[in-house]
Amino acid sequence: MTAAPFFVRTTSEDDWQHLRDLRIENATDNPISFGATLETTLGLAEDDWRARARRGQSDEATSMVAIENGTERWIGIMSAQSVDEDGLDPVLTGVYVTPDFRGRSYGVADALLHEILTWAAGRGDSLRLYVYEHGTPARRFYDRHGFAPTGRTRPLGFTERRTLEMIKPLR
Repeated sequence: MTAAPFFVRTTSEDDWQHLRDLRIENATDNPISFGATLETTLGLAEDDWRARARRGQSDEATSMVAIENGTERWIGIMSAQSVDEDGLDPVLTGVYVTPDFRGRSYGVADALLHEILTWAAGRGDSLRLYVYEHGTPARRFYDRHGFAPTGRTRPLGFTERRTLEMIKPLR
C-alpha cells in the first residue's frame, strides 16, 4: 500500500496565516462551502483568524488540516463543534479540499472525516452537517460515509440558496 501524499493534524493559533490563505482560496473557489463571500472572508481580522485556528486545541471544537508531504501546502480542512443553535450533537463545519486533491484517489476528505468522527465519538449520539442543496459531489461523499438527510434545511444567508441537514449516528 502506498503512503498518502499528505498528513492530517489539528490546527493551532500559530497556523492562522495558513488557515486564512486556505479559506480565501475556499471562498474564491466556492463561497457556499465556506458559508461566506470572498468579501466577508477578506474582511476578517487577524484576531478572527487566530481564534479560528485555535479551534484545533479546543475542548468544544476541533479543526483538522491535511498538509501535503514535502511542500507543507495546506490541501484540505474540516472543522467541528460540540453543539450549535440547531442541536446538542456535534456538527461538522468548514469542509474544503483544494481542487487538485479532490476525489477518492487522493483520500483527503476521507482522512479528514475519519479524524472528525474520532473527535466526535462520545460527544453526542450523531454527527450533523449542512450541505449545499445542489452540491451533488459533496452529498455523494456524505452518503457514502453513512450520513442521511433529515429533511431540515436552513438558508445560507448571503444567497437565496439553502443547505440540507444530514446526520450520521455515532453509536
